Amino acid sequence: MIERVGRYEILEVIGEGSFAVVYRAHDVELDRFVAMKELKPMLLQDEIWVKQFRREARAIAQLDHPHIVTIYDVYQAETRLFIVMRLVDGPSLDKLIVTRGHLSWAETEEIISHIASGLDYAHSCGILHRDLKPANILMDPKRGARLSDFGLAN
Repeated sequence: MIERVGRYEILEVIGEGSFAVVYRAHDVELDRFVAMKELKPMLLQDEIWVKQFRREARAIAQLDHPHIVTIYDVYQAETRLFIVMRLVDGPSLDKLIVTRGHLSWAETEEIISHIASGLDYAHSCGILHRDLKPANILMDPKRGARLSDFGLAN
């Protein structure tokens, strides 16, 4: 599936939750792959959800840490609203655990260290994650564990 939305080519769905769908996309302008999180259309009618979605993007875009997924942009195209972010080319921690079973103590310690570092940084900036779970920890093959989906950040 290739769908063009402005400067982005949406290639495939890579995740879905109750409130948003995440796509693998190609930013044609900058020639890079990105993740695009789209607020579900039914929620676009609710001003509170739209404000929360934009608030999430603004808050997280201010964070610059190697273990937090980077936000690039908020992109609105007609009746669609996206957060554009760094694409992490690895599984979520929950999928990794399902695939591999238990992780070694060394791997577990490294993941905990990365996530604790990201959380500590976010907290020092006044941002609480509020939805920390294995599905929101992405395993970047080059940089290790990264926090994502601050949808309930405060």
